[in-house]
Amino acid sequence: MKIIRPITVTDAVLDSSNVTENDFAEWAVGTTYADGDKVIVLSTHRIYESLVGSNTGNDPTTDDGTNWLDISATNRWKAFDQTITDQTANTTSITYTFDPQSLTNAIAFFNVDGVEIEVTMTDPTEGVVYNNTVSLVDNGAVDNWYGYFFEPIVRRSEIVLLDLPNYASATIDVSINANTGDDAKVGQIVFGSQKTLGLTTYGTSLGIQDYSTKDTDAFGNVVITERRFAQLVDYDVKMATSTVRDVQKTLASYRATPLVYTGTDDGTYGDLVYGYYRSFGINISTPSYSDATIEVEGLV
Repeated sequence: MKIIRPITVTDAVLDSSNVTENDFAEWAVGTTYADGDKVIVLSTHRIYESLVGSNTGNDPTTDDGTNWLDISATNRWKAFDQTITDQTANTTSITYTFDPQSLTNAIAFFNVDGVEIEVTMTDPTEGVVYNNTVSLVDNGAVDNWYGYFFEPIVRRSEIVLLDLPNYASATIDVSINANTGDDAKVGQIVFGSQKTLGLTTYGTSLGIQDYSTKDTDAFGNVVITERRFAQLVDYDVKMATSTVRDVQKTLASYRATPLVYTGTDDGTYGDLVYGYYRSFGINISTPSYSDATIEVEGLV
């Protein structure tokens, strides 16, 4: 089992993108806004909606909710807002260039729509040190010729790459490609340094926390309201007893920080999650090996 400790994406880290940041006009202190008008603020990369008419001179970034409602990140920055459901979208491709400014050897993508992802690392001295193009076609459920020819194409929505070389000064270019004319989309891009906690064992369980509602009225009619859901993974992990203290300290230090958790090197079994752990426990089973359970809830 591994975690990715994320690097916060700031203006200094995000060098460039082909996704424009022009969702709405930028807020201007001297402009009067009507109820329902939307603006963006480039310093926060957020979209705000006016809640009142004759709205003049009220800064959305410091407003207490009386005049402005914080709607979401701008389209360019939705990929880094810790909300997986809201996707950055762009026609045909989404490209980003990052300058992490620290060691980065892993990257993960969540809620992706497209046909392939390309990741390139370039060191200022050594040039291109990593280039990998990953197809998003998922053939995991195809186990016979009938399925190969007649089942609909299924695409992976989560990808993790743990084989990036250890460079602290390299830039990272990401391209999420769709078919020409279609929208490429991504919910979150998370990159940083990886750390191994132990070996994921069979017995790890997967599920979801569904926030949809199903209500039945007095006549027996069922009204279903579909809402978001969160991934749940209960990892069973075996680790060297000598590392127990380090694992405990690592998890404790990230108790309020979302991390990428993966039980396998490629998330084969749906064990790739970006979120918080609900709880963890470590049983010191033998002098050599110990057993742990880590329950993780994904962000929505």
